[in-house]
Amino acid sequence: MAAALVLGLAACGGGSSEEETPAGGSEPTGQAGGEYIAEVTEPSFLAPGSNCYESECSAILDMINDPLVSTDAETGELVFDGLAESIEPNEDQSVWTVTLKEGRTWHNGEPVTAENFANAWNYSQDPKNAQATAGFMSRIQGAGEGKTMSGMKVVDDRTFEVTLNGPFSAFGAQMSYAPAFAPISDECLDDIKGCNEQPVGTGPYQMDGPWQHDQAITVAKWGDYAGDQPAQADKVTFQMFTNPTAAYRDFQNGGLDVISLAPEVYLEAKGTLGDSIIEEPTSTLTYMGFPTAQAPFDDPAVRQAISMSIDRQLIVDQVLNGLAYPSTDIVTPPIPGSRDDACGYCVYDPEQAKQILDDAGVDLSGETIQFYFNADAGHDAWVEAAARQVQDNLGVDYKLQSTEWAQYLELLDAQDFTGPFRLGWGQDYPSPENYLRPIVGTGGDSNYTGYSNSEVDDLLVQGDEAGTPEEGIEFYQQAGDVALEDMPIIPMWSGATAIAFSDEVTDVAYDPAAAEINFSSISVVQ
Repeated sequence: MAAALVLGLAACGGGSSEEETPAGGSEPTGQAGGEYIAEVTEPSFLAPGSNCYESECSAILDMINDPLVSTDAETGELVFDGLAESIEPNEDQSVWTVTLKEGRTWHNGEPVTAENFANAWNYSQDPKNAQATAGFMSRIQGAGEGKTMSGMKVVDDRTFEVTLNGPFSAFGAQMSYAPAFAPISDECLDDIKGCNEQPVGTGPYQMDGPWQHDQAITVAKWGDYAGDQPAQADKVTFQMFTNPTAAYRDFQNGGLDVISLAPEVYLEAKGTLGDSIIEEPTSTLTYMGFPTAQAPFDDPAVRQAISMSIDRQLIVDQVLNGLAYPSTDIVTPPIPGSRDDACGYCVYDPEQAKQILDDAGVDLSGETIQFYFNADAGHDAWVEAAARQVQDNLGVDYKLQSTEWAQYLELLDAQDFTGPFRLGWGQDYPSPENYLRPIVGTGGDSNYTGYSNSEVDDLLVQGDEAGTPEEGIEFYQQAGDVALEDMPIIPMWSGATAIAFSDEVTDVAYDPAAAEINFSSISVVQ
């Protein structure tokens, strides 16, 4: 699941050129037809869906695939606008029955069946296939034990039953994470390598030719689409960029119609485009983790003091150009259960930070703290700013170490770090559990700190076993409180987005449930 870690500052947001648009979009104000061009970074994979655990590939896949189910961004309730007709748990929410809508087909004409889901989920969980989202299958009985899961049962062509290892009230919402829980067509199962170049989907758009690596991906409206999320534009081209400034220059020159603005170009764009930029908070979390088994970071007082010696608001204002919100919790808005006062040690108070160290009998004088981050993702300036504040307020020296993303993940996997390291997290489904268990749960998929607290783990289980997702929030919040007292990580800020668009398009909207721009809803001005 490490691929879910947010690689850079989030560039996704909400709103519309006309008015705010809810998840799934609203009635378009523009006419159907036409073409537009949007910016994207080269994806890692397009197929199978279970190998997509990043925003770059999901932006494409969400256009060519319908989800199994969606969620309401504010309430977290299931919205049946995808392939599922119904999703029903048993009384203790350990067995879930999924019924598919009748008459849905793949782009190649194959019928969408329960067997397609069983094939995809079994392929994902098989350790031999090393799929990026395999961790989502871990709650299903028999996951990771072979080619098929004992908990995955096809009842008939339109129905399958999923038996979990135990109750999990948020499993319905978890299935809304489309790439991990997508089906796979028979054609793609027979030729996965070929399908990666030109996926076969179920959604309103289909691939218009193969993936042109490092150049572009083009999708075209599928005329036989029978789902609930119809396409507007006839064709969309995703132009690939590695440099955000180059992408913005292309936008200025009329080469792009829709672009997510990086912090380094945001102020310039704001000065030129003004209020026409869509600006919204996102659910991404940027945080710094500690090697909790190594001195001096094995002492919670040191971690708390470092957190309180960092002026998050100053960094947001002066380094990130306002495109973030200082953290108040591990769980970010707008996730249900997020709080604006949970993190007492996230408040900037250098005097209190020194007092915490004094009370604990800790002397950091003469220490040199090494800060780690991944290069070429916009983190250099803010990590150095935070390190300098820790130096000024706590009297320690610092060093910076950055590596490319692939090497950075290797460093984290090998636990080969001696100081604070930068990571990020974005929602997969709207539940506090999706943040807490991976980051601070024992053995969590993003728990590189080595932190383990049985009280946190027990509270997470109680949240899982609650009668409803809403009832589970209380237990998840208690788990968060324990972790925020121990501070294995220090939450830094939640994300914000700025989206610019040309006068050639309208109905530009952000889907907060999917945590990305709703490209399917965009209309071309005729």
